[in-house]
Amino acid sequence: MILTFIDLDGTIEDSRQDMAAAAAAVRKRLELSPRPEAELRALVNRGMDRLYRDCFPELFERAAMLNLDDHMALREAADNYAREYAARIVDSTRPYAGMPETLAALAAQGPLVCFTNKPEELSRILLDRLGLLGRFTRIMGGDSCAETKPSALPMRIAADDLNFTHERDQAIMIGDTNGDAAAAHAFGAKFIWCRWGYQSEAPERYDAAAEAPTQLPAILHKLCAP
Repeated sequence: MILTFIDLDGTIEDSRQDMAAAAAAVRKRLELSPRPEAELRALVNRGMDRLYRDCFPELFERAAMLNLDDHMALREAADNYAREYAARIVDSTRPYAGMPETLAALAAQGPLVCFTNKPEELSRILLDRLGLLGRFTRIMGGDSCAETKPSALPMRIAADDLNFTHERDQAIMIGDTNGDAAAAHAFGAKFIWCRWGYQSEAPERYDAAAEAPTQLPAILHKLCAP
């Protein structure tokens, strides 16, 4: 069996504009001072915890002033962001060119798991609205288990559910960031770096690089050849 994990944001699609618009809408909803969407756009691709803290720092500053645990601030930020993002989730977001056909080809070679730091429900909504959800055997989002990238725990959980074993099967991780690469290494998967993604500098460790989505099936086949 070839078990393929693939990242979502920056690998399958570029959702930064819609994420920034959602962050701007949250700030308006919570009566926080406006911030340019271009500024917010630079803050939304570093994981959800960083997004909440960087886009809505006032919530955490208020919690600190009141000597409150910042869990309440995180919950307020997450709930408001999920509402605003779901409302505009595909206003600007589209799959990268060739990605729908590529996902179909990858899914034909074995189980395909979307492994992302985006919350699972939002990931499902996004993939469904893009017409891609049916390609995936499993969605592992940032809240699907206790850990997320660069941890390999979500990969291990999905692999166990699919009866994957390293002795018999092969695993591939496809992504665009150091976090993707680190998770792949921790799990023991070969890593394909997507040059078109959010991270312009190559990770320290990768097994192959793709210039375009349409190259992924052939690269995967080569990496998994006996």
